[in-house]
Amino acid sequence: MPNRMTADRRNDILDAALLLLRTGGLPAVTTAALARDARCSKDTLYLLFRDRDAILAALVERQAGQLNATMQAVDPSASARDGLIAAGTRLLELLTSDASLAINRAALADQSGALSRILIETGKNRSAPRLIALIEQMRAQGDIAAADVGEAYATFYGLLVGDRQILALHRVQGTDRDDCEAVARRAVQRFVLIYSGERSRP
Repeated sequence: MPNRMTADRRNDILDAALLLLRTGGLPAVTTAALARDARCSKDTLYLLFRDRDAILAALVERQAGQLNATMQAVDPSASARDGLIAAGTRLLELLTSDASLAINRAALADQSGALSRILIETGKNRSAPRLIALIEQMRAQGDIAAADVGEAYATFYGLLVGDRQILALHRVQGTDRDDCEAVARRAVQRFVLIYSGERSRP
């Protein structure tokens, strides 16, 4: 288990990597630049991380961890519907945050596809089960009558995210927390309307 000093040093390196991504993209993230900006030696870099890919993976995992921690902190006494609004708000905030956009732009520029795989594995693949669990709770509570929870998740994700992340990636449109919460509320309302209609289907 890393001690506090090691954890702080790792975070310094990840902060430096994120700043380099935001200002110069993936080519800017070199070991020399990381050592300079994190004020450490290359030996320290390699002691804490195997290579640059490991640093990028840890950066993505840190972002995903913040989202998943927020989702786990959703008030257990709240309705699943309110929980889905809260989780949707946080997801949209994360997807359109400066940090997430910088990481996604770097992934799109990475022709090896390695960073994209890390994004899927540590990001979406970890947040999706929590959203699906909330949707299953909504079905159990009678809010919706979805026959296929996986399909219902895809529908909700589309209602929530739409083209917002794409527009943010291209710097066409940004969002703030109030926007994200309003979008999440509308997405849940429309989601309920769509899937409450399944009860009347033959």
